[in-house]
Amino acid sequence: MAKTIIFDLGGVLVHLHWDRLCESLAGLSSRSIDFVRSEVINGPIVAECMKGALKPLDFQQKLCDKLGIEITYEAFADIWDLLLSPNEGINPIVRELEKGYRLVLGSNTDPIHFAYSLEQFAVLKHFDRFFLSYEMGLLKPDPAFFLEILHRIDMPPCDCLFIDDRPENVNSARTTGIAALVFEDNEKLQTDLAGLL
Repeated sequence: MAKTIIFDLGGVLVHLHWDRLCESLAGLSSRSIDFVRSEVINGPIVAECMKGALKPLDFQQKLCDKLGIEITYEAFADIWDLLLSPNEGINPIVRELEKGYRLVLGSNTDPIHFAYSLEQFAVLKHFDRFFLSYEMGLLKPDPAFFLEILHRIDMPPCDCLFIDDRPENVNSARTTGIAALVFEDNEKLQTDLAGLL
């Protein structure tokens, strides 16, 4: 029986708008939209930042250089945050789960997006702890990401449930013994949770 529920952030607790972000950057770039997409959607520079190998200013400079964009850090951060918007429908689900379970976040993210999320998305106030890729130096779907969370919360995998929108991350969590669900939409999540909890 799960005691701790580990949620992903992007694609679950908040919506992701890749087209909006990529089109905004491509409008400032000397490169094609396809090139921008290949770099922005979990490209190597973004992965470096999410893994904590690049600080925000260095990340902005390196990515903008690659994309042929000249803007300030502040202007870049405003565009970068266009990726995220609230998933209002998940808020009541989270509030209900908080009554009986410990909620923690396990997310591949970067400092710019997470700072924005803390400011903008009240759903995060219901979470006990945050496990962030850029602080851990680990990225899903590496099983070490999940093993590190289990170690830090001092819980056996059989007492945890993980929810993520990416099947490869869900499958990786399952290899560590954690029960896991692929998030498709809020309604299906409620149905899936009812069958498990």
